[in-house]
Amino acid sequence: MQNKSAVLLFTILLALAALYTLSFNFVSGNFEDKAEAFAEGYADSLIKADGLSDDEFDKLVKSAKKDYLRDHANDTIYPVFGHTYQDVKENELNLGLDLKGGMSVPLEVSIPELINNLSGKNSYEPFQKALREAEAAQLSSSDDYITLFEQAWNNQNDDTPLYKVFSNEDTQDLFPPKATDDEIFQTLRDEAEDAISNTENIIRKRIDQFGVAQPNVQKIGFSGRILVELPGVDDPDRVRKQLKATANLEFWETLDANVVAQGFVDYNNFLGQLADPVLYARADSLNKLIQANPLDSTIASIDEIMTLEERQKINPLFSLINTQLSRGVILGLATEKDAGKLMNYLRAPEAEQFIPTNVKFAWERNGDSDVYSLYCLRDDEGKGIPKLSGRNIVDASASYDQAGRPETTMLMDSEGSAIWRTMTEEAATDNNRQIAIVLDSLVISAPSVTTTIANGSSSISMGSEGTITDKLERATDLAGLLKAGSLPAPSKIVDEVTVGATLGEDNINKGLMSFVIALLVVLLYMIFYYKGAGVVSDIALIANLFFLIGALAALGAALTLPGIAGIVLTIGMAVDANVLIYERIKEEMRGGKGLNLAVKDGYARAYSAIIDANLTTLLTAIVLKIFGSGPILGFANTLIIGIFTSLFSAIVITRLIFFSRLEGKKAISFYSNLTKDWFANTNFQFVKKRKMFYGISAVIIIAGIASLGIRGLQLGTDFTGGSSIDVVFVDENVDIQTLRPNLTDATTVDGIEGTPVVQSTDKAGAFRITTNYLINYTGTDQDEKIQEALATAFSPLGDYSIERYNKVTGNISDEFRRGALFATVFALAVIFLYLIFRFRKWQFGLGALIAMIHDVLIVLSLFSIFYGFLPFTMEVDLAFIAAILTVIGYSINDTVVVFDRIREYLGLYSKKKEEKEIVNDALNSTLSRTINTSISTFIVLLIIFVFGGSNIKGFIFALMVGVVVGTYSSIFIATPSVLDLSKKLTK
Repeated sequence: MQNKSAVLLFTILLALAALYTLSFNFVSGNFEDKAEAFAEGYADSLIKADGLSDDEFDKLVKSAKKDYLRDHANDTIYPVFGHTYQDVKENELNLGLDLKGGMSVPLEVSIPELINNLSGKNSYEPFQKALREAEAAQLSSSDDYITLFEQAWNNQNDDTPLYKVFSNEDTQDLFPPKATDDEIFQTLRDEAEDAISNTENIIRKRIDQFGVAQPNVQKIGFSGRILVELPGVDDPDRVRKQLKATANLEFWETLDANVVAQGFVDYNNFLGQLADPVLYARADSLNKLIQANPLDSTIASIDEIMTLEERQKINPLFSLINTQLSRGVILGLATEKDAGKLMNYLRAPEAEQFIPTNVKFAWERNGDSDVYSLYCLRDDEGKGIPKLSGRNIVDASASYDQAGRPETTMLMDSEGSAIWRTMTEEAATDNNRQIAIVLDSLVISAPSVTTTIANGSSSISMGSEGTITDKLERATDLAGLLKAGSLPAPSKIVDEVTVGATLGEDNINKGLMSFVIALLVVLLYMIFYYKGAGVVSDIALIANLFFLIGALAALGAALTLPGIAGIVLTIGMAVDANVLIYERIKEEMRGGKGLNLAVKDGYARAYSAIIDANLTTLLTAIVLKIFGSGPILGFANTLIIGIFTSLFSAIVITRLIFFSRLEGKKAISFYSNLTKDWFANTNFQFVKKRKMFYGISAVIIIAGIASLGIRGLQLGTDFTGGSSIDVVFVDENVDIQTLRPNLTDATTVDGIEGTPVVQSTDKAGAFRITTNYLINYTGTDQDEKIQEALATAFSPLGDYSIERYNKVTGNISDEFRRGALFATVFALAVIFLYLIFRFRKWQFGLGALIAMIHDVLIVLSLFSIFYGFLPFTMEVDLAFIAAILTVIGYSINDTVVVFDRIREYLGLYSKKKEEKEIVNDALNSTLSRTINTSISTFIVLLIIFVFGGSNIKGFIFALMVGVVVGTYSSIFIATPSVLDLSKKLTK
């Protein structure tokens, strides 16, 4: 072997590099154990001093551990190389959310609201109509919002130049007068890009307070979305609030509600008379009669002669708010549902003739209830712009007041300090008037001002709701929001995957156990079949895993559950390469060559098939990488790296060992006495019986197409939109019949059921629920409403935990469908073109394409026929698409090996034998490789299917079917198709 020393040196250096990379996990784990011990000791000391509940103790331990790690982030914990804890965490192998727990949240910046805000919320109807049309068009288009807005604006057939909508005294630098529409649209694109970048930076600052190790915040291509991944986070509700909050802080002077009272009454009467003049006149006459005769008890009251519906109709405002509870600056109280309706009335153009122009309204939520107080704020200019805003705050922190209650303290800049001094001075001299502090349109505090605040410092109390720990958490969150700054535009969570820590730990245990068992089976099988050479391949396999995991860590990739499946497929490919080499060596030896020459020629003749097979799989993996996200991306990353590490291990390391032994005159065995002649002289008539197998495939596909037409597929939330929840109840006796009615009631809106689907899992008291509840809801509180509905449905059934939560909005599911279809078609096309180029005949490309389409149809057919009958979820989601593309890659891998042998045999025997006989001989000669590779890969997948977690059973089942079908199609579909498509293969 040439350059043996250089190859050996490179292998040793590669092993040392992998060992160095993986050592970071060991070092960080030891340090985090130390932090855990410190946190528990700290919590124990507080228990003895003050007493804490179990929940508060757990919270305190987690908080103390995070604080310890944050405070010691720059401590050197890897002294050999001088690395700090932060250095070590940045370089260790990441665990994906499905293994560690946590959240993955793509945020979408609301470009429509950004554009509306840039226009000063211009009410020009063609402009507002264009905004609405562009937003509606987004549901079915892949174009960006501003392109759609431009199209909608141009379709208005209005000669009004766009600059008139945007240009005013405050924005003329950004939108100059007389600017062309094209210039305005370009400015909007620039502002949108800046908004997304600014949002990304602000989100990075916000998540620092969660103490999450290795958070990931990045823009997603050109989609205008920002991916936020927070492994290990254990409070999803808190995270949602922090990510979505615009954090637009405003300070408003207040007005006495009496200023509005009479106008409110007049506006109510106006709306009531407009709604039903006859009914209103009747009520008005009755009221006047009662007022004229206050002591006459024979006169019936309005409540007695009118129904509730009629009274609400003529009192549209007072039916929504209880003004009898009015006090000071609060006009009255309303429920959450009625609050939104009332604000629509107060914002209507008709309200301007009754409500003073210097009044702005804002709601305050009363604790955790659904009751809101309506504040009257002073807006002298009538533009909705406060005198003081959060942009003047330069620092904020959580602290305690003199009574030991948590609060958020703020420090303002010089401009803000001057304005704050004037505001507090005026409020203090005006009978200690209140100043309302408004965050994202909600009043969070409205203290009465008793003295002038001259130093630009202020504080916000956390109220009386909740424990000290809860209040401190709220104070910390608010301080974090204020320090990070307000978002340029509201953001919406368009997709979410949340995995509980318990499920993550369970996935680790099951994934590792199944993986170790599968690996041992493969290692033993290789020794059983190839004896000494099997030991060499096992060494290469273990080295391959070592290099693969080291490479994942070095590249900063995360190891996920689908990633483990990718490692399994990598093992299969590494085994395949070894089998190809060993079978060629055995053929050379059976042909009479000596061991040295047989090994040399065996490697040389196996290279072509190995490279072709791995290259086609690589093309599939690249398609997954380009178009994939979430679990698909983790799978693709592992598969791509695994292809290179398996090639190096299977070819370089095994060859290094073999040639070292040959140079040392040591024996090498490639078979045992039992397996020596297996598949050596097979002569199955594959070609002759091809029409029979065409018929078998046709029957299965026709049955599958019928099932697809009748039953369809069990589409997951990735493609339908909605929410998917894995819930586990402490009471294992909870059943579907009890759970489903609760869910139906909780997810019914305006009489329309949320149509929940409830499925049992392999664990007692555990269920997977899918629902389209609020799928098209556009409000910013979509997530909160979904969580409230789930709590309403689950709470009556006892204690529970949500192990996994996945939400996908409607427009995202449309994108997923388009992307999945495009990825599949693109993968087929790329492989088709590659095979035409590689084998120089279109028949080979078309034959392989027919086989791949055959395999996809078979898998789809089986998923359509058997979903609902097999005891695991068979949802068609993004992970399933990854499985389909993997099946394509596996199928073409097998097919290419056969094609490569046909090409070789045609060159050797075309003048001696008929083409059908040559093709049949080629199929028989590769049969041992086909069977060995398929069996080893299938056994590995079967073990993971049996012992692995329930979350990937459908994914693994699709791969298992794909292995069987892919092996079948390479022999009985692809190769015969090439023969039938060609008049003569050697032309």
